Amino acid sequence: MFGHLNLLAALFFIGTLKDFSVTGLRLTEVRIPMYVIKGSVAQLECLYDLDGEALYSVKWYKDGNEFYRYVPRDMPPAQTFLLPGVNVDLHNSSDAIVTLRNVNLQSAGRFRCEVSGEAPSFQTVTEHGDMIVVCLPHEEPKITGGRPRYQIGDYVRVNCTAGSSKPAIKLSWQVNGEPVEQQKLRKYDNIVSGREGLEKSVLGLYFRVEQHHFRNGDMKLKCIAELSTLYWRSNEESVEGDRPQKAPVLESRETVFASNSRADPVQASSTAPSPTTAAPPLALLLPVALAVVLAALAQGIANEIDIDKISMDGTAPGGKAIAKGARQASELLADREEEIRRTRAGKSATQLENMALTAR
Repeated sequence: MFGHLNLLAALFFIGTLKDFSVTGLRLTEVRIPMYVIKGSVAQLECLYDLDGEALYSVKWYKDGNEFYRYVPRDMPPAQTFLLPGVNVDLHNSSDAIVTLRNVNLQSAGRFRCEVSGEAPSFQTVTEHGDMIVVCLPHEEPKITGGRPRYQIGDYVRVNCTAGSSKPAIKLSWQVNGEPVEQQKLRKYDNIVSGREGLEKSVLGLYFRVEQHHFRNGDMKLKCIAELSTLYWRSNEESVEGDRPQKAPVLESRETVFASNSRADPVQASSTAPSPTTAAPPLALLLPVALAVVLAALAQGIANEIDIDKISMDGTAPGGKAIAKGARQASELLADREEEIRRTRAGKSATQLENMALTAR
C-alpha cells in the first residue's frame, strides 16, 4: 500500500514541475537581424513573459562575451561592457531592446539573450541568433570578354565580376531574359583583397551560339548581382548576329544598262551643239541692223549734211551711206538665217543617225 502512495506522490510532483515550467518565465520572441549594412543601426529585441514572477536581469552576449546587462534594482539599471565591434546606444536601449549604432564588420557574430527571474526560483531562459554585417559594393557588375557580333557556331566566353563586398555577392546569368543552365556556367574562386577581407565574385558563361539565341537579330546577355533583399544590380549587353550583305540591285542594273548601250555617249555629246555655240535667234539680230543705220546717220550729221535733203533714192551723199548700211544689215541677216538653217539641218541629221543606231 505504501508503494502505491509513493508512486502517486511521484506522479503528482512531476505534474507540478511540468505545470511550473509551462506557466513560468518564458521567451516569446527574440529578433536578431540576419543582415545589417555596414555603418547603419541594428536593433536586438528580446521579448519575454514573466507570468507573475519578478525580473532579475536581462543580459546580452556576443560570441559568448557579455556586452549589455539590465538589472531593474541597479541604478542605473543598464550598463555596458567594452567589446570590439559593439557600440551600444544606451539612450535607445532597455530591458527588451538593445540598439547598436555604427556597426562594422567586427559587429558580426552570434548574439544571445538571457532572461532570469528573481528568487527563489531564479529561472533562466535564453535564445540566440546570428547577425551578418554587409559591406555593399560601390560599382555595378561588369561583363568582360564579349564581342559586338556573333555568328551561328561561334562560342560565347564572357565573365561577370561583382564589386568588392562582404560577404561575396551572388551572381547569375540570363540569355534573352531566361536563366542559364548550370552546365553553361563557369565558377571561379572569390578574389579576396584588403585588410577587411572584401571579396569579389566572378562567374563565367560559356556556350555555343545557335539560331534560337537570336531574337530579331539580337542576343541579350544579362548578369545579375544580388545579396538577400539588401542589394540587387544588373548589367546587360546586346550583341548582334552577322547578317549576309545584300548586293546593291539598283546600282548594278544601271551599270549593265550603260555597258550594253550601242550609242556612244561621248561621240553624241561632241556632235550636239552646246548651249554657248547655238545660233542666236532672229530677234537678236534686229538691234544689230538698227545700230548700223544709226551709225550711218551719225556719220551724215558729222559731215554737216542737211537731213531734209537726204533722198531715199541714194543720190545724195548721206543717202548713199544710209543705203549702204541698209544693204549691209540685210546681208548680215541673210547670212545668219542661212547659218541657222544649216545648223538645224545638221542637228536633225545627227539625231536621225542616232535613232537609226538605237533601232539596230
